[in-house]
Amino acid sequence: MIRNSLVILGLSAVLLAADEKPETAPDAIVAVVNGRKMTADEVKKMVAGIPAQAQTAFQNDPKQFMKDYAWYMNLQSSAEKGSLHEQSPYKEILAFNRMVTLVQAEFSDGYLKVEVTPEQQKKYYGEHADKYREAKAKLIYLPFSADGGEVETKAKAENVVQQARGGVDFVKLVKEYSQDSASAAQNGDIGLGIRSTTTQVPEVIRNVILTLKPGQVSEPLRHQNGYYVIRVESAGVLPYDKVKDEIYKELKDVGFNQWKEKTKAQSSVQFENEAFFQSIKQQAQQKTNGQ
Repeated sequence: MIRNSLVILGLSAVLLAADEKPETAPDAIVAVVNGRKMTADEVKKMVAGIPAQAQTAFQNDPKQFMKDYAWYMNLQSSAEKGSLHEQSPYKEILAFNRMVTLVQAEFSDGYLKVEVTPEQQKKYYGEHADKYREAKAKLIYLPFSADGGEVETKAKAENVVQQARGGVDFVKLVKEYSQDSASAAQNGDIGLGIRSTTTQVPEVIRNVILTLKPGQVSEPLRHQNGYYVIRVESAGVLPYDKVKDEIYKELKDVGFNQWKEKTKAQSSVQFENEAFFQSIKQQAQQKTNGQ
């Protein structure tokens, strides 16, 4: 019985190995396009440089894509023989697309050149500790009654606050009063740590949570269609190791933006004919207004 099982397992392993396709060597010739041999590496690099929609077309049907690519290469050659690339508007389109491609390349290169050291990260962390303070909290949501009884709802929220501050178990109050189904299913837990950058939570609620100490219960918080009662469960500054990657990216972005502003300041334009540009703007506005 054991021997038969081993045989079956061995056969399964052989079949799985047979299904696995060996990776094509980068220098292997995979296609001959209009007489020119193309390696696997050349095809991959070509595809990597095309728009996402074209990449999807390649992935869905790579052989058809290569057939179209060969056709387009012939059409390009024909257009160049006819000097279409030297005629307007094609000349300007090509020049602009070339500029955009090189600008994107310069942006990528500029971002990579921004240096961020561990010392800079730790210094930033120490100077912005409040930014990495995180609190976890529970909430109770009391919506306004159907007849618009906001006063009645506020009174109920104040009663909940009084009970919570008086020692009544907050989870018990959640189950009895809260109308927020998502948090109520988790005993009132909001479901994520709240920080100054947490956009998933309304600012008015976020700010209150970050000012409360663990165990404290908020006053009723009015927000749109009801009142919230918040109890903070825990609060503290996140350890450096947990946020160092976030700090790295933030400092990278700051450095990159400074680089962009520096390069932008090196550019200049002088407008010699204001009427020309005003007329273009007016024509666009008239077209938008259907005049």
